[in-house]
Amino acid sequence: MSIRILLADDHALFRSGLKALLAQEPDFEILGEAATGPETVKMVEEHEADVLILDLSMPGGMAGAQVAEQVLQRRPDMGVIILTMHEDEYYLKQLLRIGAKAFLLKKSDSEEMVQAIRAVSRGNVYVDPSLTHLLVPSFVGGATPKKKRPGMLGLLTKREVEVCRELALGHTNVEVGERLFISERTVETHRTNIMNKLELKNRAELVRFAIEHGLLNLS
Repeated sequence: MSIRILLADDHALFRSGLKALLAQEPDFEILGEAATGPETVKMVEEHEADVLILDLSMPGGMAGAQVAEQVLQRRPDMGVIILTMHEDEYYLKQLLRIGAKAFLLKKSDSEEMVQAIRAVSRGNVYVDPSLTHLLVPSFVGGATPKKKRPGMLGLLTKREVEVCRELALGHTNVEVGERLFISERTVETHRTNIMNKLELKNRAELVRFAIEHGLLNLS
């Protein structure tokens, strides 16, 4: 079954490049494009899409956050992926609160974009690895921290604990492999095992687990 995608960015050249990238995935289908905020809202109303890729800096009198909010009011089930040029903790948290499913930097590589689309199409959250550190404060010192289940860390092997920590610090699979002197495929295997054993759905939950179990050195 195809993943139906809408693109919203005011730069036609960027949209063309993104379309060319996504066209390489046989199950991706581009249904429409928009260059302004109002056009984006109208496009969402006119198409039965699964994913909206939205530039945070949209012209037309509507900021990207406003566009996302209006879109999600109309289509709360839509997987909205936010693209931005800047690392901004305020916008990241605001957009996640209103229901955006993914947050990527425009400099992110093609693998990150494809992973984000697949994640949000399944209802999961995806945050660019380089932005993971912006989520850490949300999981530390909260008013009602989740009670950790005793013994969960003991489910992981020593190597899985190491991989878990490196992933929670925001490193990609390739970077984790380089740091631990193992292959990227081995990292992916460990990552899958970690997520399954701990019943985690996404990277944000992995970060939360790592913090709650003392795997990160937070200052």
